[in-house]
Amino acid sequence: MLTIEQNRVEEKIIPLFTETTLDLRFPCGLLGFEQIKNYKLHAFPDIHPFLWLEAQDGDGLCFLVVPPPYVVEAYHIELSDEDVSFLGLNEPEDAVVMNIATFHPDGSITVNLKGPIVHNRHTLVARQVVPKNAATLSIKHPLSN
Repeated sequence: MLTIEQNRVEEKIIPLFTETTLDLRFPCGLLGFEQIKNYKLHAFPDIHPFLWLEAQDGDGLCFLVVPPPYVVEAYHIELSDEDVSFLGLNEPEDAVVMNIATFHPDGSITVNLKGPIVHNRHTLVARQVVPKNAATLSIKHPLSN
C-alpha cells in the first residue's frame, strides 16, 4: 500500500508538470470508458487550475480534471499494492493525482474525490483508481469559490 498526501501549500510550490501537454496512457481505460487507452492532458492558462483530459481515440471525449489541492485543504488516498505495481510507483512523489470535475445544469460544480486519476510522472502510465480509503471520500464533492 502507498499513501499519497497532498495539501494546498505543497501543490502551489511544486508545479503539476512543466509541459503544456502530456500524452497519458491508460492501459485499462477510465471507468466506463475502458476501450479508450490514449489521452492528452492539456494545461491551458485561461482555465487554471483545471486541466483538459482529451481522449485520442474516443471521438471527441474530454474530461475536465483538477488537482485535489484546489478542491480540498488536505487530501490523501491509499493505493492498493496492485495499483502501485501497475503504475510503477516507488515513492508518493512519483504520482500525480487529478480528480474529474462535473458541471451541473444549475451552474454548480462537483468533483469526484472517490475515483481519482493517478499517473506516474516518469512513465506517464495512468489509471483511474478506487483507493482503499474510498469509503471516506465523496463522489460529488462541491467545489466552492
